[in-house]
Order: sequence, then C-alpha cells, then structure tokens
Amino acid sequence: MAVATDMLVPALREVREAQAALADRFKAHLSVTPTGEYREVLERRVGDARGHVYLIDERLETLQPRGLVQTVAENAWHLTLQAARLSLNAAMVVPSTLARGQGKATEQQLLKNAEDEYAVTALAVAVSRAAERIAREAQDPASADLLGSIRRDGEETLEELGSSLERHAEAAVAAAEDSGAGGAALAVRDWSSWLRETAERMPGADRLQIAPEGALISEHELPIPDYRRLSSRMILDRLPGLNQTDLATVGAYERFHAARPAILNRIADLLGPEPWRGYDSMNEDEILKRLGDAGGSLTRRVLEYERRHQARPTVLTAAEPVHHV
Repeated sequence: MAVATDMLVPALREVREAQAALADRFKAHLSVTPTGEYREVLERRVGDARGHVYLIDERLETLQPRGLVQTVAENAWHLTLQAARLSLNAAMVVPSTLARGQGKATEQQLLKNAEDEYAVTALAVAVSRAAERIAREAQDPASADLLGSIRRDGEETLEELGSSLERHAEAAVAAAEDSGAGGAALAVRDWSSWLRETAERMPGADRLQIAPEGALISEHELPIPDYRRLSSRMILDRLPGLNQTDLATVGAYERFHAARPAILNRIADLLGPEPWRGYDSMNEDEILKRLGDAGGSLTRRVLEYERRHQARPTVLTAAEPVHHV
C-alpha cells in the first residue's frame, strides 16, 4: 500500500495532463466547427475537462503540500510516465486538418477531427482508469471517487463522440457524392481501419501503446476468465464477443505482457465506434426493433459491425435485406 500511495501523486498529475490536453484539443477544434449540436458537445466537454483539472489541482494540494520532497517510488513512477507521455503528447498534437483563419472545416475535415477526438479521449480514459486503480490500492477513497467520476465522464464522452462519428461520416459521404464519384472514393474509409491509422501517428507506429495502464490491470479484471492460461486461438475466439471498453482493457493488458501480434492486430480490427450508442449492451430483440425503422446507412453500419463482432444470425438476417434494397 505504501508504494501505491507514493505512486498516486504522479498518477494524478498524468490524469491532469490528459484532461488539460483534451481541453486544448477540443478548444482548437471549436475554431473550425460550425454552430450546431456537435459544437455544443465540444463546448460542454471543454468545460468538463477544465473542471477536472481544477478538481485534480485541489486534490494535489491536499496530498502534496508545497515543498514536499518526492519519494524514490514517486520518482521511479515519474520516469515510467515519461515514456507514456510521449505517446500521449503525440496523440494530442493538433492535427493538420485544423484550418485556423481559413473559415470552417470541410465535412471530410470534420470527420477527421471527430476520429482524432475519439482516439485521444479513449487514451485519456485509460489513464484515468489506471490512476483510479492506484488510488484504490492506496486506500484513498477521495482520490478514487474523483478519478472514477473523471473516468465515467470520459466514457460518456466516448459515447457522444461515437455517435457523432456516424453523423460526420454520413455528411462526408454526402458531400463527396455531390462532388462526383471520385470524391466519394477518396472520402469513404473502412471503419475497421480508422483506429489503426490513428495508431500509426504515434511513436513506433505501434497499436495500443498503453503499457503503464496495462501494467496496472490485474488478470482478474479482464473480461476473459483465466486469460493467461488460454492459448492465442482461444483468446481470438472470445474477442468478437467483447464490447469496446472490454476490448480496450484486454488490449492494454496484452500490450504490456505477452504482446502477441495476432491478438493485438485482431483487437485493433475490432475497436471502433458502435453502430449507435449503447449497441453492445443491447440484446438481439432490442437491436431488431431498432433496425425496424433504420435507414440504409445505419443498417450498413450494423451489418459491418455485427459481421466483425458477434455475427448473430438473426441480426445479420435482419440487416442484410435492408442493406441490399
């Protein structure tokens, strides 16, 4: 417990950096985002992230008054976090799609921004989750509750951004179709590749670079029982049935431990926005009911997502006829 206590302050600082970077990223994107519901989401999340920074600062003042000398364990953790910060900073860099002083972004640029927002928010959630775990190991309920609240806010943000990705994709396709078939071919991207392309912008072009978080996830927290005793094939067979949060958890754990390419590549293929918010938590009847009044674009996303994941026959059968109409 003593080591966990020493690690808590630098872990809180890492969460603070992630939240400050999120606020800066969303604020930068606001400069090219037109008025509307999505802009309101970004504005609200900028405020949330800045509020998190303020609350963490207050907690740090309580845990580490000015002048307190760092412990050896804290210094060691600080060095470990430097490596993670390289990936975090690379992910948080404002992308080239921001056209400052050049008016609002195109639909394709807005889609690109939404993808980046989703990726960096997912990374911030992982950082928060790791710090929350440290706080609980340190038996610090105040810090654990604060970090848990920040993590839940991040997960809600991911749901909102996932829904926005769908709308941005539809708008980008429509805009490209207006400009001709060539534009559409350039604009439409396979959903299974979006996370891989984001990862390629990080140092080493490696997927799921969340080693410190993976190190702090214990085997009993994994959604796949007896994970370390299973063969790669057995794990691969279970991955399609996991939701997005569980996939990210397994990916972080695998990346730090065995780092088997087949498993990491499969997780990267499976990670991506749900067809709609809450899809993974719905049963077959609920999905079929939603498909009853869904348009062609939505059923196409259901078909592609379901084929890659659980591949439930009833869902595929319901989506395929509509998709081919």
